[in-house]
Amino acid sequence: MKRMIPKTPKFDNALGVILEELRPHARICKTCGSEFQIFKEDTEFYAMFRVPPPTLCPLCRKQRRFAHLLRLPKFFKRRCAAPGHTEEVISVYPPGTPHALYDFSYYHSDAWEAAEYGRQYNPSRSFFTRFKELFFATPHVSIDRDPQGVNSDYSVGGLAVKDVYYSAIVYHVENVFYSHTALYSRDIGDCSIVNRSELCYNTVTSTHCHRCVFCVESTLCTDSFFLYECTNCTSCFLSSNLRNKSYVFRNEQLTKEDYEKRIQKINLGDREVFTQYTQEFLALMQKSIHRATANINAVDSLGSRMINCRNVYFGFTLLESENVRYMDNGDYMKDSMDVANSVHSEKLYESVVASGSDILFSMYVRNSLSVEYSSECANCKYCFGCVGLKNKEYHIFNTPYREAEYWKTFDAIKTKMLTDGEYGEFFPMNLGLVPYQTSIAQKYFPLEREEAERRGIPWYDEPVSLLQEGIRIRRAEEVPRNIRDADDSILNNAILCEKTGRPFRMIPKELQFYRQLNVPLPTLHPWERMRARDRLEQGVRLYPFLCPQCGKEKHTVYPPAEQKRLTILCEACYLQSVL
Repeated sequence: MKRMIPKTPKFDNALGVILEELRPHARICKTCGSEFQIFKEDTEFYAMFRVPPPTLCPLCRKQRRFAHLLRLPKFFKRRCAAPGHTEEVISVYPPGTPHALYDFSYYHSDAWEAAEYGRQYNPSRSFFTRFKELFFATPHVSIDRDPQGVNSDYSVGGLAVKDVYYSAIVYHVENVFYSHTALYSRDIGDCSIVNRSELCYNTVTSTHCHRCVFCVESTLCTDSFFLYECTNCTSCFLSSNLRNKSYVFRNEQLTKEDYEKRIQKINLGDREVFTQYTQEFLALMQKSIHRATANINAVDSLGSRMINCRNVYFGFTLLESENVRYMDNGDYMKDSMDVANSVHSEKLYESVVASGSDILFSMYVRNSLSVEYSSECANCKYCFGCVGLKNKEYHIFNTPYREAEYWKTFDAIKTKMLTDGEYGEFFPMNLGLVPYQTSIAQKYFPLEREEAERRGIPWYDEPVSLLQEGIRIRRAEEVPRNIRDADDSILNNAILCEKTGRPFRMIPKELQFYRQLNVPLPTLHPWERMRARDRLEQGVRLYPFLCPQCGKEKHTVYPPAEQKRLTILCEACYLQSVL
């Protein structure tokens, strides 16, 4: 776990005094005021990364990282700021933000150079103040999506995508709409956190599922409806905690013939019927057995949704990762701490969407080496405080330096930042580098406008969707109740959300998908449907927990209030109960 120490003697001497005296201890978070622990394992990471200990608790650090993670499918129209351009572009930035936005093609072209916005280091000014000026002077891409994506303009974050609409965090997928976090999947509608699945609707946190409707926390299930926490099940309906079952209806084992007779009497394409079973399913979930955490082969690890991981502490949604602490959403990660949404990397600290090695306090820095306090840089090395650079080395504030001068200036900046209490802190939320309301933080740490403004976090008006002239508007009660009665004319209509009154429209492939699965047309706006699915996810926090069956102290993703009303078991006790 060794890390190259750069040529920064002044900084190293000043930091050495801090690290030499650092011992495991309790601290008070400067944001929320709660007490948190600095563990021995933490101090080893701080020594490796050559950083001071944090001033925020793990949860507030997570919120701060998530506040810089633009991965919600909320879309707006903005005017392109590229020279000679006047067209509107699709963006995740609300219209009132101060960002200069370039359209996707122009931003990724060679027609402009971020180094042209470079400026000199001024020791009399705060680093964060100086960085904020550079950040808003430098153009940004209107939407961060797969450069090679096909017919996927309305997608946020991802790789190898085709025919994706109104979705975020999509990797190796095809024909996905109104979904969040879909991996290696196809024909997915209104789903969240699905992996290696096909033809699924309204399914949440499930893997290897095929032709499933409203399945939650399920794996290897096929031709099933309304399942909670089931594994390797085929042709099951409205059941929970099943293992290796077929033809189960309301948790009752039936013969194939009896099961098919009951299913044939149910028309889920009728909205009232679908709603009735949805309500029954939600009630069933409350009465079912819940896993305290959900992991597969997580050795010496604490967290949830981890697969084949080792030595992970407070990790969520990780695959094949080792020696990682306080991380969310990572594949093949090693020796990293306080990171969100990164893959195939090592030695990352306090970063968001970063890949490479030795990347600290940065966001959207890809395939880079030894980069600190930078944003939206690619294929760079030895850069500090930079924005939008490509294929550069030895740059500070987007300005090139000779190698010797770079290290001298680098040393001076870091030393002053350490003295001023800035070094060691990720970008503060009140800088407004990313609009909080369209970041992942708004999903897991939601704020109202008044609270955001009280905390100094910029907030922006979100314009109401404008409809083309001649578009017929239908109220929810005017939408065909049965999918069999819905003809193609619905594609030329706008539907008013029955909850918010916001209009929304359907795309042809969406209508075809509903017909194929025999599910009713939606009467809720896509954003409201996504928020409803959010409530079915486990969350990204851990709480102390006493297993009622074995009496052992554990951790769980369920908060204290839910621990009182739900049946929650630790992993060992859970497996004994369902197998």
